[in-house]
Amino acid sequence: MTDNTTEKILKLMDEINRIPRQSHHLEKIHPWLMNWGKEKGFEVRTDAAHNILYKVPASPGYESAPTLVLQGHMDMVCEKRPGVEHDFQNDPIVSWRDGDWLKAKGTSLGADNAIALAMIFALITEEKAEHPALEVLITSDEETGLVGAQNLEPDFLEGRVLLNIDSEDEGVFTIGCAGGMDVNLTLPVECAPLPEGFETMELTIGGLEGGHSGIEIILQRACANELLVRVLRAIVDAVPDVRFGGLCGGSAHNAIPRDACALIAVSAKGVSKVKKVVEEMEAVSKAEYAQREKNLRFTLGAAKPGEGGLFTPESGGKLLDALKQIPHGVKFMSYSVPGAADTSLNFAMLRTEAAALKVLTNIRSARASRGASLAESMYCLARLCGGSGASGNHYPAWEPRPDSALLARAKTVWKKLSGEEAEVEVTHAGLECGAIGSHYPDMEMISFGPTIRQPHSPDERLFIPSVGRVYAFMKELVKS
Repeated sequence: MTDNTTEKILKLMDEINRIPRQSHHLEKIHPWLMNWGKEKGFEVRTDAAHNILYKVPASPGYESAPTLVLQGHMDMVCEKRPGVEHDFQNDPIVSWRDGDWLKAKGTSLGADNAIALAMIFALITEEKAEHPALEVLITSDEETGLVGAQNLEPDFLEGRVLLNIDSEDEGVFTIGCAGGMDVNLTLPVECAPLPEGFETMELTIGGLEGGHSGIEIILQRACANELLVRVLRAIVDAVPDVRFGGLCGGSAHNAIPRDACALIAVSAKGVSKVKKVVEEMEAVSKAEYAQREKNLRFTLGAAKPGEGGLFTPESGGKLLDALKQIPHGVKFMSYSVPGAADTSLNFAMLRTEAAALKVLTNIRSARASRGASLAESMYCLARLCGGSGASGNHYPAWEPRPDSALLARAKTVWKKLSGEEAEVEVTHAGLECGAIGSHYPDMEMISFGPTIRQPHSPDERLFIPSVGRVYAFMKELVKS
């Protein structure tokens, strides 16, 4: 594949990245994509879930071949570094090159999944490309529960072979994925004004790697929300008159939390004790995560207590006892796929409201029964402290078909082009293939893509040399 082709694809990705496309804020990217397809002369449709479909005629000689579906999603996970000023609903993503890697300036790159759209757009506008009739399916709100794919209109697609370009390792074909759900907990809290003379500080946990909670949770990186609760418990145990509140952490259900914070208030004589505990817990955490978290930091700074005061001692103590029971991380490993996660929970978000703490967790499992059992554990925890729980954003697992004719063909094409055998995997991440397959049980599917590292974080990066190679593979597979 020539450098010119890779440059064309990256230019298309830059065009897409200039259009804001935060999940559930598609009011700019959706009309842009509709207009792009119409301007290229394709038949363009949309549905009630804001999915978009381009109908691309077959190239000469391929008119009698079965229709093929090429699929990617329009939205992105929006993450930025602390202190970075970026409005994801209005500002473009600005990329830059660091050797062979494409990165963004202070934010997530959005290569997940703009690179898929860019590669598809390059193919369907390449004059000499050979292909059957194509349906380009661009789904909405993938990053918040596969919403578009789950709500596809009946008979939206004619094709029964689908290439999903949303995997993130060159030379690896994904043929199955975990199912999942969000579990939302509402935990009651009582607040009261602070006693006279109390000093208020803000405790911040930051500098963590974070990452995709499906792909990278198996790496056992630190969770900012989990660390915050641990430090607060240690402070409360060591400093009797301390008060806390204003917990806030994490930014998305499918991103491992990188940052979290809370307000702490204590009498003047207790300030030094709080600082000592924070320093000790920072040292402990750095030692525990020495091989995973090089930039982990705990900071204390002056702050205002805010209206309504902070949690009462009794309410705050019960809350910490409950939060300590949330089992972040991998719960079961796969018995059938060595080294693969079967069931996990991401302690994703904390938000403090007037009389409650809102907790968002995301559960993934290859077995629906294990996911349901873990969700029930979360409901039990909420009920024990007088709260409530509810689930949402359910999406089905994608059952692998290792004997698929499409997989066999893809492996043959990859070996022909690269000289190497492709790897085949079942991923712990959620892919739209499961949701699409629930609407089209006879759909034959495979997922692949160029190499992306640390998606769903400001460290997201795209390995540029993989783009041209994967595009060449996609082009040859479509032709075959």
